[in-house]
Amino acid sequence: MMELKDKELWLELYEVAEKIQELEPWKYLREMDLLVYLSEPLNEVLYCSVMGHEGMYKSIAIYQEEQIHGFLELEKGQYPNQQLINYQECITCNFLSRQETLPKNREIIKELGLSFRGIWISFENFEKGYEPSPININQVKIMIEALKNFYMMFRLIIKEGAKIDFENGKTLERRYDKKKKLFFNYLVPLILPEKHFNTIETGLEFEENIMKLPQTEMELEYEFLNYVPIRIKNNKEQDGRYYYPIARFLAERKSGFAISHKLIDKNDYKSKNDYILESAGFLVDYFYKVGRPRSIYVRDEETKMYLKDILDKAKIKIVVSPKLKVIDEFYRYLERMGI
Repeated sequence: MMELKDKELWLELYEVAEKIQELEPWKYLREMDLLVYLSEPLNEVLYCSVMGHEGMYKSIAIYQEEQIHGFLELEKGQYPNQQLINYQECITCNFLSRQETLPKNREIIKELGLSFRGIWISFENFEKGYEPSPININQVKIMIEALKNFYMMFRLIIKEGAKIDFENGKTLERRYDKKKKLFFNYLVPLILPEKHFNTIETGLEFEENIMKLPQTEMELEYEFLNYVPIRIKNNKEQDGRYYYPIARFLAERKSGFAISHKLIDKNDYKSKNDYILESAGFLVDYFYKVGRPRSIYVRDEETKMYLKDILDKAKIKIVVSPKLKVIDEFYRYLERMGI
């Protein structure tokens, strides 16, 4: 049973969502028309994106800080469908049919005593490595604040005719002025948070040893940070969410040969850092067996940056490619097999 204070928050969230539904923002805004809210209570920048302009399912996605980079990567349209789960991190307010609404969200709606006909309102959490799930009570609070301020920004657009040159990198930004104790909206250039990546550092001894190895004409593909959307019965958190296995995959691009592929449970390692170090060590061990490849293809900048120092010292070219020819074909094979 839901606690009374939590139920009140949920009902407040549904109230603001219904007000937004009445305004139908998807008729006016496209996905890339981002509205920005600088949240004083959360000390975060929230990016609001409206989906549904092109006739697809209608939703408002809220991205917190660096999550926006994954959205912008996906908007380039370069990633295979099975990789979307690895770059979409946000919480959403959905306006869907009953059939498209998560069963657990239908239970929440029933417990709140709400009912819908045709279009159902629900809220989902998209987190890397997990199946989509209902939002938790902390995310309810974030969504209330985000949607209330989105509503005020959107009213400024349709009621007062605010013109925003989204195509030329402009946005509407909303923030609270402590001194004046008022909210203000500004037409400003869209500013994105910096990307933060880590790198595995190596020393002079590593460089001297690795350069003794012969260089081959091989072109490798390597992936070890992304998840495969396969539900495994025992991969379940205490809160009921299912998590996906991590894929560690090494392949030779020219021949199409899969050198190594393994699905890994995140709980097999004490930390993400331990897993990344082992994955880097796995790659270096392969070099010592067969020599240094001419180049290595990785899917994204994060993977590149983890390996950059190692590959720079080994004089191996790094290529970032959202599509990995051999690895993606293996994933398509899994889909055909129904795995």
